[in-house]
Amino acid sequence: LQAQDKNNPWQFSFGTNAIDVEADTNTQFADFFDIDRKWNTAKSPISMFTISKYIGDNLSFGVGASFNSIKNYATGLELPGVTNDYFSIDAMLKYDLSEFLSIKILGTTFEPFVGVGPGWTSFSNQDGLTANLSLGINYWLTETFGVVAMSEYKHNLTDLDQSLMLDEGGTMRWSLMFVIKFGKSE
Repeated sequence: LQAQDKNNPWQFSFGTNAIDVEADTNTQFADFFDIDRKWNTAKSPISMFTISKYIGDNLSFGVGASFNSIKNYATGLELPGVTNDYFSIDAMLKYDLSEFLSIKILGTTFEPFVGVGPGWTSFSNQDGLTANLSLGINYWLTETFGVVAMSEYKHNLTDLDQSLMLDEGGTMRWSLMFVIKFGKSE
């Protein structure tokens, strides 16, 4: 296993992400994957960055930022012809599950993880705090380079006027990023 650990304490990731502003606790499972009608991506192919540091016992702490252009709004909250910018800054305490739940498919090892943490999101004229829950999986191409796929539910914590909300109380973020580990000690 090649997870981020005390021998490779730093990890930098960059890649792309998509936001579904209609996601909430009432969303049907299949609706999460309605890419054409629900997902919003940035104009740039690189729209998400994270950096994290291993802190011990399979735990890492990281911060990240992402941006998107929202054109697919929650049903009934559409603004025709308008694209709004969506920015978020998040912190995450990540727990590497690969010690207990290593996934092997056709001889390839995937390393799952879970994460929790707070975030701050700016969307149109709305700003607010979020509580985030993440699930992801790492695949290492070499000892220091890999890819990570992650899905994250971001629940709005700020009490906004319901008539101003352009989402339904939460969002889903899907991301695919390249990963670089560094800081290896000898």
